[in-house]
Amino acid sequence: MVFTQKIYFNNKPMILTNDSAGYIHQHKAAEGYLLLKGAFTRNFRLATEHLSRLTSMGAIIEDISHESLLQELHKQYIPIDAAGGVVYNEDDNVLMIYRRGKWDLPKGKRDDDEDMATCALREVAEETGLKNLSIQDIIGDTYHIYDQGGVRLLKTTSWFLMSGTKNETLIPQKEENISEVKWVSEKQMTTLLYKSYEAIRTILSSAAAMKKAK
Repeated sequence: MVFTQKIYFNNKPMILTNDSAGYIHQHKAAEGYLLLKGAFTRNFRLATEHLSRLTSMGAIIEDISHESLLQELHKQYIPIDAAGGVVYNEDDNVLMIYRRGKWDLPKGKRDDDEDMATCALREVAEETGLKNLSIQDIIGDTYHIYDQGGVRLLKTTSWFLMSGTKNETLIPQKEENISEVKWVSEKQMTTLLYKSYEAIRTILSSAAAMKKAK
């Protein structure tokens, strides 16, 4: 069975797979990625060093055993769980937040006593001021590696398709460095996504496809 997992570091993809040739065939941009063979500590280090460079496009680590790739991944980075939502209103506009110079989606870390759905609803409410929220479906997960206080973390964010209403007042959570919250139309989305993250673009695309299929 083919295994592929995309993890973002420095807003660039690190691909874990047991079939690099198949991945590159399906994603032509990956022809320019650094290819490393084997689920070794050294290769994970080389991959993140490469992704730190301005000119890098991405990196692939291939191993015949996907279990070995995941074992090494979780040995290298401390896991953090988070959840968030893609919220649509009555006009099919999407709720977005502006934080640290980027347009983003509301999300945050899971508390110890929470399941992922509860976390997603709480975080969206806290970051945007919306209270009347409901979950419609599960979109999927994204993965990020980042540094915090000298420790390298692996954050898994679970994303949910939600519905909300434009009749509520939007309140950006200032203590989380959110300066603006607004409903974004499909027409506005293209412009805003130039100031966003690759993972957010992927999740929004998945959410839109799910919405159309319903």
